[in-house]
Amino acid sequence: MLYFETRSNINYRKIGEEMRFRELARPGDGYETGTLNKITDLEGIRVGHYTLTEDSPRCLRTGISVIRIPSVYERPVPAASSVFNGYGKSMGLIQIEELGTIESDIFLTNTLSIGAVHQGAVRLALESNPELSSLNVVVMECNDGFLNEIRALAIKEEMVADAVGDAKKDFQLGSCGAGTGMVCFGYKGGIGSSSRIVEFGGRKYTVGVFVLSNFGRSSDLRIPSLELRSELQDSDREKGSLIMILGTDLPLMPLQLKRVTRHMNLAIGLLGAPGYHGSGDISLAFTTSREYSLPEQSLMNEGNTLSEIFRAAVWACAEAIVDSMLCSCAMTGFKGSVDSLRSAIQSNL
Repeated sequence: MLYFETRSNINYRKIGEEMRFRELARPGDGYETGTLNKITDLEGIRVGHYTLTEDSPRCLRTGISVIRIPSVYERPVPAASSVFNGYGKSMGLIQIEELGTIESDIFLTNTLSIGAVHQGAVRLALESNPELSSLNVVVMECNDGFLNEIRALAIKEEMVADAVGDAKKDFQLGSCGAGTGMVCFGYKGGIGSSSRIVEFGGRKYTVGVFVLSNFGRSSDLRIPSLELRSELQDSDREKGSLIMILGTDLPLMPLQLKRVTRHMNLAIGLLGAPGYHGSGDISLAFTTSREYSLPEQSLMNEGNTLSEIFRAAVWACAEAIVDSMLCSCAMTGFKGSVDSLRSAIQSNL
């Protein structure tokens, strides 16, 4: 279980404003965060969203999110992925597994739109590189079919350019982009992010996490210091997914990144969920470091160093999941309504 120290000076927010977890409690991990406490604290990383909402004639609550990695199309970076539960439809992970590198930005959307997003991303790449004849675009997904009329296939390939064009350092969290229609622990979920600063050999490094949260039952959620007394009815809406993306400037090799991705899955249990058959829980990690000196590699291979990296990654992932809910307001959609975690906290504390 995660243990938090609750703050008494809670800053209540207006509807539509983001609330970060650290306004309510302080994680007990002891790590410093980056300036924004987002994956974009990692130098050069940017995140963009395209959000699609409509009430008539279709009930749409969906979108696209993209994590932009500097120069990745020209110079792939080391990467690895792992699957905690494989009920998912992500594209592009096979080549990462084989080669240990990623050669595209990372795109996220709903389950039935990965084809359109992939095509849009390929088209953008072709337009900027006339010699390109092969590309492994990474597209990851969660199913937003409870709040979004997913069968409408409303995401079109041209919308990918809008998400890419929106990329910025201080990006929106919660119900936006790919997170627009997601549900997490029975509350409104979506986009979350957090970061940690770790220091090894007298040098500071950044570990940043980005999540698309859409998993867990309301009865699962455990944040002991907040003592939530949810009135939500438990349901089978654990049939979602959790996508976890980690970016770092640590000089890690693909096999080391692979170990990090496996440990990131522990955030699921830390927040109370046991993992479910119908949930596609997938993690991906990359490093922007392309240089590997022997002294740094020796340091990265030390047991204590790796344990600290695992710890920072798990805590950042857990906080990002909580932030994805705190930054989301209650929403009514295609098949019903979901409450917001922020409202539950403010009414129960």
